[in-house]
Amino acid sequence: MRTIRRIYLYTVAFISLEVIIWGLIGMARSAFSGGVGGSTSQLAGALSSILVGVPVFLLHWIPAQRMAHKDKEERTSRVRAIFFYGLLLATLIPIAQNILSLINRFWLNVFNLPAREAFLGLYQTWPDNLIAMVMNGLVAGYVFSVLRQDWEESPHSQTFVETRRWFRYIWVLYGLTMLMAGLVQVLQFVFSIAETVGTSRSSMLANGLTLLIAGIPVWIYFWTQVQRSLKSPDEKASLLRRVILSILSLIGVGGVLIPAGIILTEVFQVIFGKPYTFTAFLNEISVPLSTLIAMGVLWFYYGRMLQVEIEWLPASPRRAALKRIYNYLLAFLGLGATFIGIYSLLTFLSDLILELPTVSGEDWLQTRLSAALATIVVGLPLWVKTWRPLVSEALQEDESGDHARRSLVRKIYLYLVIFTGVMGTMFSAGALLYQLINALLGSTQSNFLRTVFAMSELLILFIGLMAYHWKALRMDNSLAEAALQARYAKFPVLVLVRELEGFAENLTTAIARKAAGIPVTVHIIEQGLPEDEHANMNAVVITSEQLFNLPPAYRTWVENFNGERIVVPVERADGWRWVFSAGLELSIGAQRAANMLASLAEGEEPAPFRDISSGRIALYVLGGMLGLPMLLGVIGTILEFLF
Repeated sequence: MRTIRRIYLYTVAFISLEVIIWGLIGMARSAFSGGVGGSTSQLAGALSSILVGVPVFLLHWIPAQRMAHKDKEERTSRVRAIFFYGLLLATLIPIAQNILSLINRFWLNVFNLPAREAFLGLYQTWPDNLIAMVMNGLVAGYVFSVLRQDWEESPHSQTFVETRRWFRYIWVLYGLTMLMAGLVQVLQFVFSIAETVGTSRSSMLANGLTLLIAGIPVWIYFWTQVQRSLKSPDEKASLLRRVILSILSLIGVGGVLIPAGIILTEVFQVIFGKPYTFTAFLNEISVPLSTLIAMGVLWFYYGRMLQVEIEWLPASPRRAALKRIYNYLLAFLGLGATFIGIYSLLTFLSDLILELPTVSGEDWLQTRLSAALATIVVGLPLWVKTWRPLVSEALQEDESGDHARRSLVRKIYLYLVIFTGVMGTMFSAGALLYQLINALLGSTQSNFLRTVFAMSELLILFIGLMAYHWKALRMDNSLAEAALQARYAKFPVLVLVRELEGFAENLTTAIARKAAGIPVTVHIIEQGLPEDEHANMNAVVITSEQLFNLPPAYRTWVENFNGERIVVPVERADGWRWVFSAGLELSIGAQRAANMLASLAEGEEPAPFRDISSGRIALYVLGGMLGLPMLLGVIGTILEFLF
């Protein structure tokens, strides 16, 4: 209930304060407006925003502040932290954007370029920018002072530390985006210098310099803050940092591969006889070449930093898993590019055999063949370089190979590719059968042969894709099953019960389903202490009810047991209540114990069990209903682009 109240108070305060800020900006700008009618309308809108926003803000901000001063939990709540850092973003980013607009117009004036060449603030004047900067700056200063006071009163608040981490990385991404965009534009100007001198395309240089001047200081300042914060172990080990580094590295990969493919396409066209002067060729590839250089720097810097971060982790399955995620993503990109390139090459060859060029003359040869070869040249080496080490790792018969075969990322990769192969096989086979049945019924289309060849080639490729990865999956399962059985056989389990029926029966059944190779010994408590060989077993399982009623000698034996001791909380009895659960039914407790034993036998840390509420399930269902149409739309767009 308190969380809902916090969300309400701070959300309304945030929105109303933004209304006030832009109302003040509008009122100040109206004082400098030239047109009387426009100024009156602008003034009316600004005053109405202020008159509505001020009371709403005060009615919600004052109670929020009062509760924060009285209660430390309120003062250090995550909602309050998000409110403050969100307001700083909502005020400082407009300041940065207005500074960007001023710098942009300055460079346009330096190069004697018209105002329409500006990429930001086209219809703004310098007073407009200064007013927005001052108003946002005043609010940002107030927010910063309140935030600093909260930091002084609660310097070790984890919620504020985590939110500040997000705040810094957002600024890093903002500054880096401007830096990369500016670098691309400046390089594009340099590579197309023959066309830019004396023309309006000099705006590329003006806009590029603007982005560099604004982006470099922002990126350097906040990235330095991020790097200095790594003295804290929590910052060094944060998941957000690794996610950001991985995303930036992958963006760099994509930003290198795509322009490289475009450049290679042009190179192959030159090889196949397209007339090009060096200047014309350089102008043609100026955009992809500029992008390749900028993204190459991004990939080199953040990719290397990601590798350093991963190597910093102690040697463990977790470090290997992080490497695996990155390599499988690269392998997937390389596989996709290779598949598209081979399909394009096959359709080109079939059209050449059928003498059905879609573009007449030399352009047909130069464009389609060049694009196909360029895609293969870019994608195939990437896939081979990343996939072969992954295959070698999965074929190892030691512990690292076992972890590689059973890793979630490998399973996702293989099943995703197999799913793509199955769906592609269905699609291409259906399209091929449609053409053949139409022909049998006497309704042959004009491009019948070309479509049949194209669908046949696509069908063969999808079948090959599916078969290769299905074979890899079967090999993984075979090796993993043998390794698991060997692990299970070395993990004997002792179950302490008062009777064979009930929990013992449920547990042995659950273990037989989950991990059939684990040796299970059931011992009746009334028969006396377990034998000496039982003390050397890897785990002992007992229910909470039996544990509370153990004889003293048994309790001593359990306390001195050297292996894993697993207690299953069963339904409440004798007034005992479990804080984390109301107690489990015997069958559910047995299933969870079997899952835990399987994880321990496999050398993994058992995952914590969480009871999922009906409300959370409803949210998952709603998210799926909303996300599925979006996912299908994205897939449809990609397929439309490819085919």
